[in-house]
Amino acid sequence: MTPLRVLELGNYVVPAYAGMILAEQGADVQKWTNGKDPILGCRSGAELWAWINHGKTLLNRPAASLAGDPPSVDIVIDNFRPGTLAGWGVDPVALAERHGWVWVSMRSEVGERSFDLITQARSTAEYAPHIPFWLGDTAGGLWVAFKALAMHAAGRPGHYVLGQASCLQKLVEGELCVERPEPLPGNVVPWDADPYRMCDGAAVVEYKGDRLEEPIRSREWKLANLWHVKGRMRV
Repeated sequence: MTPLRVLELGNYVVPAYAGMILAEQGADVQKWTNGKDPILGCRSGAELWAWINHGKTLLNRPAASLAGDPPSVDIVIDNFRPGTLAGWGVDPVALAERHGWVWVSMRSEVGERSFDLITQARSTAEYAPHIPFWLGDTAGGLWVAFKALAMHAAGRPGHYVLGQASCLQKLVEGELCVERPEPLPGNVVPWDADPYRMCDGAAVVEYKGDRLEEPIRSREWKLANLWHVKGRMRV
């Protein structure tokens, strides 16, 4: 069976994480890059670049050439600003219709710019502290990959636009369906009457008379017990 052909466009983490997830599931992922991605300027940027682009084919090719010389792909993913694409003369709606592509774009719901921390401020920071894992980016990338696969499987080519904060909010959507109760000692989860809490460096769950405790695990423990291949989790 011919693998799914994916073109990854854009910068930083969201499309790169989506492309990585698709490559891990067997897709043939092409990433067009100009060598100026902000990832390369991060602390340990070379290591991050190698991790997030594992299994892809990297090509030095400008995204602006897409309209004049379209590749043979099934799926396109990006996080460029709409104004940037328009300035290049690249119309995702028209190109997806012309070539039968499923094109999924990550966008900001308000304005044209969004970042992980902005996404958390718009979505989860009302209820939880900042999570220093680029959760807004990786959650967004996961939803981009899911949307692309779902629409391709359904035979529904076209241009689909996702909102980054909305994608993060989807992970806690159920908790917003009801009014959040007044915080109780050790339990601020709206659905659970039994306490869930972190206490003295351990997770504590009390459920039907049982008390479960799990210490916070180290990197060494995770590498020894979680399911992975050389640090890459098996999903």
